[in-house]
Formats: sequence, structure tokens, C-alpha cells
Amino acid sequence: MNYLKSSIVVRLTTLFVGLLLCSNSLFSQDVTPCFFDQYTNKKHLAHVEQQIQAAIWRNSTHNSSRTSHDVFMIPIVVHIIHEGGFENISDAQVESQIQILNEDYGKMTGTNGDGNGVDTHVRFCLANKDPSGNCTNGIVRIKSPLANHQSYQRALLKELSFWDNDRYLNIYVVKNINGNVGGYSSFPGGPPDEDGVVVRHNLFGNTGTASSGVGRTTTHELGHWLGLYHTFNNGCGSDLCTDGDYVCDTPPQAAPSFNCATFNTCSNDVPDVNDLKENYLNYTPGTCQNMFTKGQSKRIEATLTTIRRQIWSSSNLISTGCDSIYSAPCSLVADFVTLTTEICIANSVYFMDRSLNKPTNWKWTFMGGNPATSTDQNPTVTYNSVGSYAVKLVVSDSTGSDSLETSSYITVNLPGRGDPLSFKENFDRGIYPPSTLTINNLDGGITWELDSMASVSGNYSLKINNLINTNYGSSDELILPHFDLGTAHPDSNVYMSFKWAYAKSDPTFSDEMLVLVSTDCGLNYSQVFYRTQAALATGPTQTTPFIPDSTQWKDAVISLNSYRNNSYVQLKIINVTDGGNNLYIDNIYVGDGSTATTSVSEKSDMSGFVVLYPNPNMGNSTFAFSLDRQRKVKIEVYSMQGQLVKSINEGAMIRGTHRVNISAAGLKQGVYFVRLTMGAIEKTVQMVITTPQ
Repeated sequence: MNYLKSSIVVRLTTLFVGLLLCSNSLFSQDVTPCFFDQYTNKKHLAHVEQQIQAAIWRNSTHNSSRTSHDVFMIPIVVHIIHEGGFENISDAQVESQIQILNEDYGKMTGTNGDGNGVDTHVRFCLANKDPSGNCTNGIVRIKSPLANHQSYQRALLKELSFWDNDRYLNIYVVKNINGNVGGYSSFPGGPPDEDGVVVRHNLFGNTGTASSGVGRTTTHELGHWLGLYHTFNNGCGSDLCTDGDYVCDTPPQAAPSFNCATFNTCSNDVPDVNDLKENYLNYTPGTCQNMFTKGQSKRIEATLTTIRRQIWSSSNLISTGCDSIYSAPCSLVADFVTLTTEICIANSVYFMDRSLNKPTNWKWTFMGGNPATSTDQNPTVTYNSVGSYAVKLVVSDSTGSDSLETSSYITVNLPGRGDPLSFKENFDRGIYPPSTLTINNLDGGITWELDSMASVSGNYSLKINNLINTNYGSSDELILPHFDLGTAHPDSNVYMSFKWAYAKSDPTFSDEMLVLVSTDCGLNYSQVFYRTQAALATGPTQTTPFIPDSTQWKDAVISLNSYRNNSYVQLKIINVTDGGNNLYIDNIYVGDGSTATTSVSEKSDMSGFVVLYPNPNMGNSTFAFSLDRQRKVKIEVYSMQGQLVKSINEGAMIRGTHRVNISAAGLKQGVYFVRLTMGAIEKTVQMVITTPQ
């Protein structure tokens, strides 16, 4: 029966593609529950919802395009990304998950899926043919550091292994996600390259590393992939079919259920019934989930007959081998990948075998490499000469062999030497793109642009318009030149600083900003700065384009001391969009706090030096200066607003070299000015106060 929801209409929020980060049983304390609401921007995708609603109406009006005996068969490829440990799950564990999906979506008698719901007529099949038509078991195994997966790296999964998403459902099984997240999924209508599902290994299936679970994380995630929202979407809501989860026969629910207890969190439905704890799109443990409603089934059908039509078509089932079952062993298919095909001389490349059908022997040949050959499955090879080099792999087992050779696969360049410090860019020359920066627009869409509406101290800043950027999860990079950090003053801290301004457009989701550093020509990057949600916001949440005033900027101050001995360091600032609002960057600086040089007139009068170190001040700094004769000295610390915040050595008569401690105690993080007054002579040094990153 239908459960009627009454009165006010909550705003229709529909989504384009989302990062739907979910946990397994969704009640475990060590797993983060589904991040659907935090990471999925719903406001831009009305057209996707309109497609689904129109298809629901059309299918109902024409008694559907399918009969009760038809099924939507979905070919699946499972990419197991592992580090060689227990997360490299068995074929049997993969097959157990496929079986669970068919039980749950098919309401199979005698299984956990045989609850009070309906058969959705969706079935799942491990692909029997790869995109080239080769025989396969539908499982790809790759040993890669990406097994420790960060959500902002999801585009790299596609680079690692990806089959055409119009023909295959790509599922990635990894070691962990953001530390403690269980899984995430794309939503219909999103960017093709990011289409698919990512699940933690110990939540995939119900055997092996997942033997303590029931495999409902993937059931839940595929619900999102098929166009379903959480049962508690939009809370109690109002209208039966155009609010909440946009399904007419799921009762309203104010908040997610985290256990199997019975609750009734909304009383605006007629008749007033309990929350549907048994539904796969709730947060209840998998042990009490056992159903999809008829309305959810119709929504799934609408998605499959509009946005995801090709994947279950007869022609595609033939081309993916899901129209039949292969009983004979498949022949080997040699394949490999590296994410670093262009390197600097003397750097190493990690080669990842992704050959199909379980080879037992590997023979690599690396032109120009050291070693020149290898029998390891995943070798690391160093290149000591500039040039372009071929790579060949031969795989074999007791039944046969296969080979793959790619010419000019690895390109080796000279690293050169980075620019000397310091570096400054305030964008006030009005040049776009800035000649000092490289803009890497990975998705070819919205990216960084010059902005004249907001600036810290001049005419321009750089901005990315996340408010209109619907390619959620995409990364846009500001890449700085290579630097020689060894040119820093030996008594100073080396650091990067910049100003940023940002506002969210909705309290429940936020864009992300990262700073990464590489010392090996971009082969590897380390994260040295990260902000999102409240830590990123500098202005109030607003649905209109955010334009910051002078008070709505924050300072980023990032210590680079641990990299100061490197002569070829690259930094990049990354925006990961979630459809939040405008993010601005201004006044980028890379250097040290050294101010050892003084003007000619000061030198003649002082015959010494003035220097502050370390700078940034992370607790205490030394203010050192030298005077040629006895003078009355005053040392003061001022805020950027000109307010005196500290006074030291007031009126002392001194000469020679002196070192004075300046404590950051009682001072907020930010930029200050240390002023040394010697009679009519003044010397001012900028001091940055921060906490260690």
C-alpha cells in the first residue's frame, strides 16, 4: 500500500553525480556511515530527476516496456586494487558478492533478500568477455598504492583500470577509503570516467575477509548507482512522491536508522507507520535489511530505460559474454600499466601487472631500464638515461602465453634545477593564465580563472566557480614552478603561504582544497595541507555567488622545512569540487623569513644586520640584530591592522649583536610586523605566526 505524506513541500534537491560514501553494516563504530548528504551535491541535477520521473510515468502509462519475466542483466567487472595482503580477495569472495546482489535484487526465495519487498528484475553477471572480446572471469587484479584510497584520487582509479562504463559496471575493491569509509558510488548521469562503485574489501561479499559481514554494502551502493536515494532523504518531508526519497511507497523518515530496533520518526504519513528499517537504502545493519519496495523498483526501471539503457541491451550482453557461461579456462591476456610514464632521469617507475586470467610467470623487458629484465610480477625499474623507451611483458602458465609490447612507453627527461627562492604571485598583472603557474584542468570543464571582483591587496585574484561546476569530484590544479629550496637562508624556516576565501552553498556539502608537494619530478606527491567544510569556509553559507570582502580571507602557512635540502621541488594547489561556491586564491608566496639585507643608508648607520628566524613563528622566533654603537632600542610587534600587540626592550641602551626571543603566546595565527626602532631609524620585518601542519 502507499503511505501518504502530508503538508509542506521541502525543496526538490536532485543530484548529478555524487560521492556516495557508505559503510557496510552502517552501525559499526569504526566505519564512517554513508556520506551521501555530505559529499553529494543535489541541487544541480533537476534534469536527471526529470528524466527518471518522466520514465516512471511513461512506463506506468504504457504498462512498462518489459514483462514480469524479463530481467535487466548488468555486466560487472571487479577491479581488485591491493598491496599484496589480505585485501587481495579471492575469486570466491567476489562471486559471493555477485550471488548476494542477485538474491537481494531478485527477492530469491529462501535467501536474505526474500523479505516483504519485490523482485526488481535486475540481475548481475561477472563479464565473460573484456572490452577487446577476450575471454575473462570479470576480475582484474592490480597491486598498487591506490589500495589506500583517498576520495580525491578517484580519477586515478580510471587511469589504473577502467572498462567502458556504457558496457560494464566498474566495481573497485580497495584496502581502505579515506581511512574508515566503507564505500561510495556514482549516481546516474554523472561523468563517464567516474562512473562506478568503490567498496572496502572486508565489506565485499560474505566470505574471506568479509566473512563477518552479509554483503549489503554493495547492495546499498548499487541502489544509488541505479538512481535510489536514502529512505530518510529530506527527512519527514511533505509530498508522497515529489519529496523525501521521491518514492511513493516508502514511509517518511526523519533520520537514518543505525540498528534493527523499530522506530516511527515521522507522523505526517497516513496511515502513520513505522520507518522502513528493512530497506536496503536505510542505514540499518545488513542483517535486518531484506527489501526494495515496488516504488523503488519502478525508479530503478526508469533509470535503466533512460540513462543506463545500453548496459543491459541484448547486443551488449553478447559482447560482454553475459548471454552465456564460459566453462573452459580462459586464455591469458598480457596487460600492464604505470601511472608515471614521464619521469626525470634517475627516477624509478613502478609497473603494475593487470594481465587477465591468472598468469603464473612474468617476463619483462625494459629498454633503457635498470634492471633491463625482470621476472617479478610488479617490478620497479630505474632509468638513468634521457630518452623514450619501450616496455614488453610476456605472461605464461602451464597452458600457454601472451605478450604485450608498447613502444615509447616511458619518457625520461633531465630534471634541471628549480628556481631560487623566493616566489611571489598576486595576479595583479591581469595575465591569464598566469605566466608563473600551470593550470591543469583534468576534466576539461570549469577551472581556475582570473577574477577582478575580489582581491586581498590589488586588482585580481584567482577563482574557481564551484557553484556552477557540476562535475562533482573533479580536480583542478594550480601547479607552481619547480623550486630549489636549498637557496633558502640557513637560519630561516622555509614555507609556502597564500590567502584564500570560500563559502559553502549548502550546509551539508563542501568543496575541498589541498596542497601537495613532490621532490621526485611529480612521481610521488605528499599532502601538506587540507581544508574542507568549516575549516575551508571563510564566509557565510549562501546560494548566491560568494564574493569575499576584506575580512573574509584566511592565511595558509605551510612549513616546507623537511624539504629544504631538495633542489627540484614542485607544489600544487588543488580544488576538488562538490558544487559548493567560489574559492579564491591570492598572494601566493614560497620562500623563507630571511630579511638579512638592509638598505644602504641603514647599513652605513647600523653596520650590522636584522633577521628573524625561524619564520613562520611556530611558538618562538629569534629576532637578531647588530648595532655599530650604543643606541636606545625599542622592539614592537604590530598586527596587520596596525595595533600594537607586544613591546620588548623598551628604551634599552645596547650595542653589538643581540638576539631577542619573540613568543607567539597569546597571538592568533596570521601575519604580524616586528619593528626595530633605533632613534630616528626604523626597520620592520614581517612575521608569520602559525601552528605546525
